[in-house]
Amino acid sequence: MGSDNPTPSLLSKTRERLMRAILFRSQPSNQTELAKVIEQASQDDIINEDTEDMIRGVFDVSKRRISDIMIPRSQIVALDQDSTIEEAVATISKHGHSRYPVSVEDKDHILGILMAKDLLPIALAGEKSKKISDFPNLLRKPVIVPETKRVDMMLKDFQEDRFHMAIVIDEYGGVCGLVTLEDIIELIVGEINDEYEVVDVQSNIVKTGDNVYTVRGSTSIEEFSEKFKTSLPDVDVDTIAGLVIHSLGHIPHKDETTTINEFTFKVLSSNLHQVHTLSVTVNPKADDEE
Repeated sequence: MGSDNPTPSLLSKTRERLMRAILFRSQPSNQTELAKVIEQASQDDIINEDTEDMIRGVFDVSKRRISDIMIPRSQIVALDQDSTIEEAVATISKHGHSRYPVSVEDKDHILGILMAKDLLPIALAGEKSKKISDFPNLLRKPVIVPETKRVDMMLKDFQEDRFHMAIVIDEYGGVCGLVTLEDIIELIVGEINDEYEVVDVQSNIVKTGDNVYTVRGSTSIEEFSEKFKTSLPDVDVDTIAGLVIHSLGHIPHKDETTTINEFTFKVLSSNLHQVHTLSVTVNPKADDEE
């Protein structure tokens, strides 16, 4: 594989550490015993905690289906083929993704995948009023996969065929989601923060604008309440992430929002297991009528 794809090396190093740990003990006969070997190896400092988490992530890859990790249809940011270049650039500027499905009529009809970088020369050439459909060569052929496909097989396809995004369909052929290489890598190594997800390492709550804050999901309810002089709903959770998950009824994906009291919470980063960072907007309180 090319040197620009670190995934095979990453997995090889993980397997190497795992094998070194196993050599110190009798051979495990099943995955449960192997999990105990890994846990003990971490406790004995043969491998560190990050390596232990990564190995468990590899286990998850082998057990999960695409439907477990995909971005659901409702959260897919797609461009319409009739969108102008100017409108497409505005969408890209707002969401910051590098790839976008391009549809006709609705999300069940994906024509191709548009790379954000491919729009730059067109926009700079003064073609902003033209439509995406005027540049059919911009679109790359979409890769379609069933939601039942195993994640480890999807990772292998990503590596071998050198693509980074696939459209996920259900048993009826309708688009039900989208999966990226990053989604799978995060399952193994944990959340990958990008340059837009800036949180002061010394603080759980950082002001980023007028009445807007970036908050770590691990921030305690007590700390949040003290910071904003508020009283949050009394539910059986300890952290802001837990409160948001309780409000939504599931572990949310990036950009999902919920409003609790005067606060609007928007997820900035999350994975299958937890919410990492949120944007919190403090809305004006309604005047009390009592």
